[in-house]
Amino acid sequence: MKPKILFTSPCGPYAKLPVDKDPIDYFYYRNTFKQKMFQLRAFQSWHSLHFMAQNIPVASIVLENPTMKEFRKEINSGGYEIVAIGFTALLSKKVLEMARWLKLSHPSIEIILGGYGTAIFKESFEISNELKNLVDYICYGEGLSFMKTIISKKWSISTHFPLKQDLIPAKNSFFRTHIELFKQIVLVGGLGCTTGCSFCATSGQFNQQYIPLFTGKELFKSLLEQSKKYPKIQSAIIYQEDFLLNRPQVLEFIECFKSSELRGRPFLLTIFASIKSIVNFKIDELIECGIGTIFIGVESLSEDVILKEGLTKRKGEIHVIIEQLHNYGINTLGSLVIGWDSQTEEIAQADSQKFISLNPTFYQVIPLHLVPGTKLWETMKKEGRISDDYKVELDGITEFNFEAKNYSHSDARDLVFTTYSELVTEGGPWPFRMFENLLKGYMNLKEKEDPTLLNRASIYKSLISPVFILAFTSRFFFFGKQFRKKWGHSMTHFRKNFPWLFTTAIVLSPIVTMLLACIYIYGNLLYYINPKGDQPDYMRVQYD
Repeated sequence: MKPKILFTSPCGPYAKLPVDKDPIDYFYYRNTFKQKMFQLRAFQSWHSLHFMAQNIPVASIVLENPTMKEFRKEINSGGYEIVAIGFTALLSKKVLEMARWLKLSHPSIEIILGGYGTAIFKESFEISNELKNLVDYICYGEGLSFMKTIISKKWSISTHFPLKQDLIPAKNSFFRTHIELFKQIVLVGGLGCTTGCSFCATSGQFNQQYIPLFTGKELFKSLLEQSKKYPKIQSAIIYQEDFLLNRPQVLEFIECFKSSELRGRPFLLTIFASIKSIVNFKIDELIECGIGTIFIGVESLSEDVILKEGLTKRKGEIHVIIEQLHNYGINTLGSLVIGWDSQTEEIAQADSQKFISLNPTFYQVIPLHLVPGTKLWETMKKEGRISDDYKVELDGITEFNFEAKNYSHSDARDLVFTTYSELVTEGGPWPFRMFENLLKGYMNLKEKEDPTLLNRASIYKSLISPVFILAFTSRFFFFGKQFRKKWGHSMTHFRKNFPWLFTTAIVLSPIVTMLLACIYIYGNLLYYINPKGDQPDYMRVQYD
């Protein structure tokens, strides 16, 4: 008989915590922080579990966010030889509870642990030591090859066949609600990173190696298949630490994109890239690739910090690059880090102001954070600077877990949240920021002779309408002087180019404003009334 494998996330319900400490939504709650009703809630699947289940030749079930009762019921239904649990460090206690019950109730079932949470085994913590004694395998880094090796050795089953990916789209909703705003197709291009930044969990997890999963042509084939499966979705996110680093792969992807049906559709990509890799491409090539948003690690805006901290991926004129991206309608997601050893309080304050002036469409401001297994962790450990009260199972990304050199934890956290507030005061919420970039892109490209650029102008024109009404009504909720100035400037240009749409917005804005206020109140009431707070959906998917 062929084996049966259960892939599962840790059991819920997850802790009910304030939004700045949310343990599940590592993405949009931070990237739109302080934006009231425009603060997005991202519901993302445990994509790695589905990817593995789809690419092994045995019957598999994927459970997402089960309660302990649902998990036990699934196991007791019988037939499982292996339970593979993907987890993060913050959910270690949940995993410990699951492993204890499995070994007590079903001792013949083998347990595999994988995911970024395996960093806890790089050190001797109380919880990691107990878990080690309960589980059969710990998978560091890439999981599919690990699973295939076990299946091949244990049951002599051939595991050689082409990879596929059919992942569940990410859903982005209004703050603390399941009221959907937009979805994104999800793709994985490769794993790991060769840059080796000292603080990077990915470099630590994959030993500073990059593992390509698909060629540019194969990745585009997956994108095309998913776009046909979900024809109403207008964007996709590609998870790959630095998508633009492998230029031949990107050029192969571009050639496929240019000759496909996606070229004429209002369809844009979100990618992750560094300043170092972006400068290797002309803006026309980024547009030909279908790129609409780029996640960029800003890290610091001090040349001294960049040099001393070895941030090689940050080489380039970042202000010039981001301004150019915005002028061509490409959105950015910038990430700033506070807490570098070479960053004095004065430099940190300057970094904050310079980051605000970048005006990224989305943003992330976080304290420097140590992850076991990274170069920075080892350095701090040798210097005896890891906090004495550090507990890995309580490790949240919004907290310092080491002794900073130049300022107190409270001062650094104050600067983090002050920066978030000023980002909104200066630039407004994401709908306006996105509208502003789309309008710039449309204005700058509509008179071009290049068919690719003209086509992108047409795409921007079709995307402006749904974003515009949110951008227009944002003036009723946000009152920063600089934001109001930008709002007025953009609306003047918009009125000249889209007079009917502008008039429609004036008529509809009172209704939309009331609706947004009601959604915001509803989301908060829902959260405070529900003792479990805001929980992700339970999901059970079977792969035969």
